[in-house]
Parts: sequence; structure tokens; C-alpha cells
Amino acid sequence: MAMSGKHFAICALLLCAVPVCADQLVFDSAAEWATWEKPFGLTQVGTEGQLQLVKFRKDINAVQDAHLFAHETKGRGDSVFGGIWEVGSSPETATLAIDGDSETFWQPDPDAASEDWFITIDLGRAVLAREIRLIFPDREGARPFRQFTVLVNTGVRIVATQDVFLFRSVYRTTRPNEATSIAIPLGFPGNDSTLVIDADLRVEPDRRDHYQLIQYVSIMAEEQSADGALAEIEVIGIGDNIAIGTDRRGFFTDGARATATANLFDANLNTNNSISSGVGELGWKDNGVWFGVDLGAVFFVDEMFIYSMRQQEGTLGFGVGGTGPGHTILFSDGTRALGSGLPVAEPFDYAELLTHLNPGADRLFYIRYLFRPRKMRYLFWHGVTDSGWGQAKWGEFMVFSPGYPAEVVLRSDFIDLGAVDGRPKVINALSWDAELPADARIQLRSRSGNALSEQYTFYDKKGDEVTEEKYNSLPKVLKGPIDTVLVVGEDWSAWSNEYQSSGDPFKSESPRRFVQLELIFATDDPEFAPTVHSLAIEFEEALVQEALGRIEPREALPNESTRFTYALATRALPADSGFDLLRFTLPGPIDLEAGVEVSAGAASSDPVAVEARGDSLFIALPEVIATDSLEVSFTTRLLQNAALFALDLGTNQRPGLWQSVEAMSRRANIVLLPELTGSRWLIDDLVIDPPVFTPNGDGINDQVAIRFAVLKVAAPAPQVEIFDLSGHQVARLSPSSAGSLLSYLWNGVDMQGAVVPPGIYLCRIDLGAQTGEDDAVRLIGLAY
Repeated sequence: MAMSGKHFAICALLLCAVPVCADQLVFDSAAEWATWEKPFGLTQVGTEGQLQLVKFRKDINAVQDAHLFAHETKGRGDSVFGGIWEVGSSPETATLAIDGDSETFWQPDPDAASEDWFITIDLGRAVLAREIRLIFPDREGARPFRQFTVLVNTGVRIVATQDVFLFRSVYRTTRPNEATSIAIPLGFPGNDSTLVIDADLRVEPDRRDHYQLIQYVSIMAEEQSADGALAEIEVIGIGDNIAIGTDRRGFFTDGARATATANLFDANLNTNNSISSGVGELGWKDNGVWFGVDLGAVFFVDEMFIYSMRQQEGTLGFGVGGTGPGHTILFSDGTRALGSGLPVAEPFDYAELLTHLNPGADRLFYIRYLFRPRKMRYLFWHGVTDSGWGQAKWGEFMVFSPGYPAEVVLRSDFIDLGAVDGRPKVINALSWDAELPADARIQLRSRSGNALSEQYTFYDKKGDEVTEEKYNSLPKVLKGPIDTVLVVGEDWSAWSNEYQSSGDPFKSESPRRFVQLELIFATDDPEFAPTVHSLAIEFEEALVQEALGRIEPREALPNESTRFTYALATRALPADSGFDLLRFTLPGPIDLEAGVEVSAGAASSDPVAVEARGDSLFIALPEVIATDSLEVSFTTRLLQNAALFALDLGTNQRPGLWQSVEAMSRRANIVLLPELTGSRWLIDDLVIDPPVFTPNGDGINDQVAIRFAVLKVAAPAPQVEIFDLSGHQVARLSPSSAGSLLSYLWNGVDMQGAVVPPGIYLCRIDLGAQTGEDDAVRLIGLAY
């Protein structure tokens, strides 16, 4: 029966409804934010529960936060925090020399042996320092040390099995000291170099040339006095080394000849990497003289430092060490490209930061690079050649930033809204309270689902990862543990579009039991960053406990009118409100002329209204249903294999609430098109209209439409990107229509909002499918 005369009834019913109150789940304290996955060391929670980024500093006192850094030792354990390493006398007051208070002090026992008048500070990590400052008290009973020596060590052990260090003097009094404050500039005794990459960057000579890598500082008094005391030891570092923690938030990729790169990013000179010459003359790429680093977030970076190990330094032998014949450093902020030309998995857009030719010939071991801030997440290092390296050992690759990170991505844990009753919830909106300085922003996305899956990782007795098949075949005594993690189930939606403002309606599927949120902190100015005081999820009870559906027939012919029947079964408790609205999301256009039939239980039931809107079919039922079975028959055409028929339930009493119906069995809501299975083409009917467009604002051909059909892919999420002819990404497009025929529009504007110059551009469509011809490239002409 035709329903064209009832199109307005649904809208009228909805306007008469009254919304109900919703619950809130709020993140606004350290305990709630602790459930989020955050890149290590980049976020912190304030005293009022606000989530904010960590600001990286310059000119730091590395003693003040030494207690936050831990390192392995040979005699004191694998995780020893910085602070007082050793003191010869009065250990009970030793920490007063590093407490940041110049009014308190450490005072050795006048009766102790002269060799016990010393104190040694452990900074907890190797620090690129430019100055040591000593502060002495000057009061009755507490005076400055008169004669003393200051020694430092990089942290390198000279005995492989013991914590034995070789200290080097950086200062010694030549006459009795009476000063209450002494500043000791630091510099390397051998060849070192500071290279300024940007010619217009002005750097004062004293800021440029004074630096030295140290971890331990020892002060040894050489003259005892009854009132000798030391108030504070300060080590002024170049800045916070953002390379620390890369192993916990990013990853490393090693070429065959550049191994153990992670050791360069741990601020521990007892670990190092190895770079060796290749075989033959294949070049740096094929011989593997390269490494890649993901820093785990986008940083503003304005300085790097490379520490090369010398022959016989620490426990190294002869023939090992040096800086090598030269290298190039590339960087990327994570912007995608068609290809990078580098031996890395992801095609990001890399730019060259520097090429340093032959530092080994100049006998440079400690190299500091200064440049204007650049946004960096990915670093790629390679030798200028694959020969001439011998075997080089580098100890550290330090990276410094002038302020806040440029972009940090955080993800919540799986948020169980039905933890108490196990029921799905209607998720109405997301809201937040945030401070957004100029050039700072947050980006929020969501995804949702009703089920979580378990993912297993199997290990043998030695701790090596093995396949499940191999694990099952092992004898019991050789089996190790099984790690289990929760991952999204098959019913989860893709990440939503970004939320534009607080209070926006929920953009992912709802109702759902589980939600996951992605929150991005971003800034274009390292001096400023966003702060999120709270983030809330608003939700309410669903209509029924369970709703299951099945579509028949399960197979059809492509692009042929087919009569389908959707069977619905629900389960409800007495307190459930039930439903009287149906919303189908169909994979093809509905044929209303062929009629829509509804039956409840064994009896036919005439709907109050039927309306088709886009890919949705709305049906208003004559009465509320909670536990009765329901069948709906309609006619449509299918263009894609594995076509999903989705149904949501609603009620006029609670507008905006739509509860999704799950499949009765696996894929029971999916129709297959067997004739499509033999074809490898996944993109069909691709049209660029017009092939040349003119975005000049005259209303004619101001934008180009990219339209295509996706075959054989359920719920496709294509990436449609525009590139210039040099391969640089210009724009990433969002769909302007959904359904069987997708459409994307481009108005000639790039990702920064600027109009691009005229010329030829490449449109690349990538479905991200595992098999089949899932991508296509077409030319687009732009003229003015």
C-alpha cells in the first residue's frame, strides 16, 4: 500500500513530545583523567582537576627535578632516582643542599675525617648543562667552604659490573673563598661545535658555546672549618630534553647498519647505539645506514644535540667511536603525502632540517644544532654515505623545545555507561569547559559500540611471543603467560567528525553501552596551550533491554528491485518505556510506490505514517510496543555487497532518542550480492564534475564534485585527498552525501583556508580495504 499521504504525521508527533532528564558522566579530577591513555610525560592534572599540557622549559635547574628521573645501577638496583648519590658526613642534612631553599644548608661534621667532607649529586639523567651554581650560607656558625673542588661525570661507568665513575674537575679554588655565590661555566675539554642552522637566528656567544653533558656533580672540601656549610647546589641546564620518554610514547625503526636507536633517547650514556659501514656501494638506503623516530606527539623543536662516544670512553675499546663522515636529518609533523621516498611504513611529508658533512674529519664529538622552532613528530636520520663509518657509537640524541607541544592526542578508556545494569544508554551530547588562548584549540571525536572483544597475546616460557597455534602445541611446562586486552567489537562505529562546540549532539551511534573519546590538544604558539577543566557525557535510559533484527532474503542481485522483510524481536522489563517509531537506514533507495507493510505479532498493523528521508525510512506505529515481534516489508535496490540494513527504535515521548537494533545472529542484518564477489574493482561510477572548475565566486563551476559508488565494502569510510603534482597534500575532503553514491566537494581551498593557485591537481580516493582495487587517482583542473 502507498503511504504518500502521511508524510507530515511523524513531524507533528515529534513536536508534541517532551524530553526527559539525562545523566552525566564527568571527567574533572585526577582520578577520572587517570583512566585516559595519554602520551607519557606530556600532560598533567592541576590542583582543581583541570587537564593541561606540560610546558617544556629552557634554562632549567636540573637539580630541582632530579628526583623525578630514575636510572639503572649495578649496585643499587634497576630504578634509582636522582638526588643525593653519596655523602661523606652528616647524611641526615644532605638533602638540604638540594631543597631549593638557600636558608637551609648541609654542614659536614667538623670532627669527621677530611676525606669525608664531600657530597655527590645524581641528576637522575644525563643533562646538557651550561653552568653549576654553588650557594653558601653566611651567618654565625655557618660560613662558605674556604677551599674546595667541583668535579663532574657524564654518568658513564668505567667498570662494566660496578658503579665506578671517573670524575673530572671543572673548578678548584686557588685562594680561600669568601663568596656566598659562585657560578661555574661549563664547556667540553675536547672538540665540540654549535651549528646555527638558520642564518638569521641570533645567538649570543655565551649562550652558544657553554655546554657540557653531566649526570653527577661532586663537591669536595679541601679545608675543614668548624662552620663550613653548603646551602644549595644548582645545575643550570640548556632545557628539558623531550627525547626522554620517547620509548614510552613513540617508537623507533632501525636500518640494518644503525641499531639500538632507542638507546640514544634515554639520557643514559651507559647505553648507546651502533652505526657501521655497509657492504659494497649500495648507498645509505639499501645498506641500512638510517633510523627513524616517532616522538609520540607533535613538538615545537628548536635544538638538537648529538653526543658521540670516544675510543675507550667508559668500557668501550679501541676502534669504536667517532661521529662519522656526515649525516642528514629530516623531519615531519605527521602531514600525510603520497610517498616519502624513505624506507618507512607511513608516507609522511618530510622536509630536510640539515646536512652535516664530515664532522668526523673535523674531530667533532659533541654537536649542538640551533634553529628556529619547527613542528616535529617524526625524525629520520641517514648517513650521507654508507661507507666511512667503521663502527661509530653514539651515546645521546637530545631534543629541546621552547614551550608546549604543538599537538597531543589522548584517548579515553572504554567508558561503560551500562556498568551498573548492563544496558545500552542513549548518548545525547558531549559538553566541556575549556580555556582556549589565541592560537590554541581542542578537537574532540567519539566512537561507540555495544560489545568489546578480547585480544590475546601468547608467550612461551622464555617470554618470546608465539602464535596461538604454536602455543597450543607446546607442552605445559614450556607455556608462558597469555596477555589479554580489550578491543572494539564488530558493532563499533568509526571515529566521528569533530565536535564544533560544547553541547553538540552525540555524533556516533546511539544508544550504545560503551563509548570512547579522542581529545586532541593543539596550539600554533609554544607559549600557550588549551586547558580542559571538565568534559561530560550526557546520557539516558534506553527504550528496551534488547532489540534484535534479521533481514530476508540474505542474497540479492545487484541493482535489481528486491522485496525485503525485516524481522524484529525485543526483550523488555516492566519499567521500560517501549517504542512507537522505527528508523531504517537502508543501503539503497526505498521504493515507496511498491508499498511498506507492517505486522505486529501475527496481525497486520497499519502504520500511522511512513516517510523516506535520504537513506532513512521512518515509520510511526499506531501503539507502543515493548515485547511483541514485528515484521516490516519494503522494496529497494542494492549496489554494494554486504549491504547493511540498520534499524533504530524511537518514541514520541522522548524525542531525539534512537535505540539501535542488533543483528539476531552474526551478519543477520546484511545482504550479500554474490555476483560482485568475482570483481576486484571496489570503486565504480567515478565522476569528476566538472573536470575543470573555476572557484572565482561567480556562482558557476565554483566547486568540483567527486562522486563514486563503493562496491563490496560495508560501511565504507573513504579517504579523499587532493595533492599537487609534487605530491604534497593540499586538502582532505569530507563527504557531502552518504548512501550508495558518495559525493565529495572541493572549493579550491587548502587545509589552511587559503585559495590554491591554478593548475592541475590529483584527487586520490583510498578505501583502506585489505583486498581488491581500493584506490583511484584522477586529475582535476583549476582555473580562474
